[in-house]
Amino acid sequence: MSIITIIGFVCFPVFAHSQLITSSESLLRTDSRVDYLIITPAQFASDLQAHAEWRSRTTATHPALRTRIVTIEDINREFGDSTKNLPQSQAEAIRTFISYTLQFWSKPAPSRVMLVGSTNLLPAYRIKVGFYPFTEPPYIYHEDSIPMDEWYVVNKYRQEFTARPQAAIGRIPGRTSAEIRRVLAKTRLFEESGNSLGFDLSTRATVILDAEDNDTFDSQVFLLDNFLRYSVKKPMNMNVVNYKIIATQPNARRQVTNAMSDNKPIVMYYGHGAPEVWSKYSILTTDDVGNNLARNGKPFMMVTLGCSQNYDAPRKPSIVEAMMLLDNGGAALTIASSGYSTYPDNGFFIRLYFREIFTKNIDVGTAILNAKSEMYTVGMPPQDNIIRRIALLGDPALVPFSRLATSVNALPPSALQGTMTISPNPASAQTTLQYRLLSATNIRLDVVNLLGQTVMSIRETQGAGDQSLNIRTDALPTGMYSCRLFAGEQQQNIMLTVSR
Repeated sequence: MSIITIIGFVCFPVFAHSQLITSSESLLRTDSRVDYLIITPAQFASDLQAHAEWRSRTTATHPALRTRIVTIEDINREFGDSTKNLPQSQAEAIRTFISYTLQFWSKPAPSRVMLVGSTNLLPAYRIKVGFYPFTEPPYIYHEDSIPMDEWYVVNKYRQEFTARPQAAIGRIPGRTSAEIRRVLAKTRLFEESGNSLGFDLSTRATVILDAEDNDTFDSQVFLLDNFLRYSVKKPMNMNVVNYKIIATQPNARRQVTNAMSDNKPIVMYYGHGAPEVWSKYSILTTDDVGNNLARNGKPFMMVTLGCSQNYDAPRKPSIVEAMMLLDNGGAALTIASSGYSTYPDNGFFIRLYFREIFTKNIDVGTAILNAKSEMYTVGMPPQDNIIRRIALLGDPALVPFSRLATSVNALPPSALQGTMTISPNPASAQTTLQYRLLSATNIRLDVVNLLGQTVMSIRETQGAGDQSLNIRTDALPTGMYSCRLFAGEQQQNIMLTVSR
């Protein structure tokens, strides 16, 4: 028996004009003009075409960006040292190329850079650690160098230690095409569908508090709550799980994973830890992410800046990377410290970041850039690049759904009249999508899996009034799908689950 669970819908206009740049001309040309650079190993270039085309069009969630995919092979050929093929040499070539675009390409220079691939395929820009407490006990994970991808967007032609980044940057982790497509599909789902995923917006964030230094972490959450509630006038309402209270209970760790799976669009962690384990209590491990974190297909925004969440750790995938690669929901983006970091610096950044997201219709990369810029402006110390350690795993151009900080009751009315429904429900061999059109139009229904692959497409011309489409579900594998109905320049999304 098949069960179809409707999560909801969202409606937005789709515009056709595209600014995807497919030129194969030399990267050394100075008349290139690009807003959004995607840098990737050649093996993923074809997997990125659909995402690049989407970013190059104006939609209800984002403006059109002049977008260009550049392979690291091309970068190495024009900016690299042909006698060396070491990760640090490749990283320096990538930084030299990005600096070249910032300095010499036509203005405006690229404002967003997305690196695609885990660090074994696309190297991180690593910085030697000079702050001795981070290299010695009592820290769980001793650092000698850490990844700081932000240095990729610090212009080498204008370099100084306190130089600010000139663009937003993020990284899509993944070692295979399937993993890359999975993360990109979650990115689009989180941005386009927003509230239609059925989040519980009465409480928008789940917050996990470490039992170590509990008073420090509790005070940081108190500061965030008061800042958003009284200064920004956008209360977030948080469900706080205090591990100090539950640590002695036999199911304490399960309570943490259950809370993280509890239908909130934001998940946060305040605490200590190493890349593959949170806290000396082992609150969460990389294995827990794959085995116990169930999101029912709903991606979330992860913010965790306590201690080190290094995404370039050689021993095993980090927690933040595992969350991004999870195939049943998990994180659509993660903001984490790539090396040891400290409060109150982190707490200050978190407050500024959420202020940017909640008050401006901007992407996460720009919000991070603005928050860091303000930290530099007020004189936050650049000691050992503490600020640069805050890294984004995800698409820097991702615009979180616009109602993230407002009630679900404040959603705008549908562009199509009424709401879509599916019946019968449960369904076995087929189900019917029902909706009402305001005028005669060409319609298209795409059924898309969580890898971003269209597994079914139906096209018809229909008149105004009540309409329907029959969907065969017997051939669909068990899993979560996005049904995207296009009617003229309007689109509605419905998330559904097929299970047997």
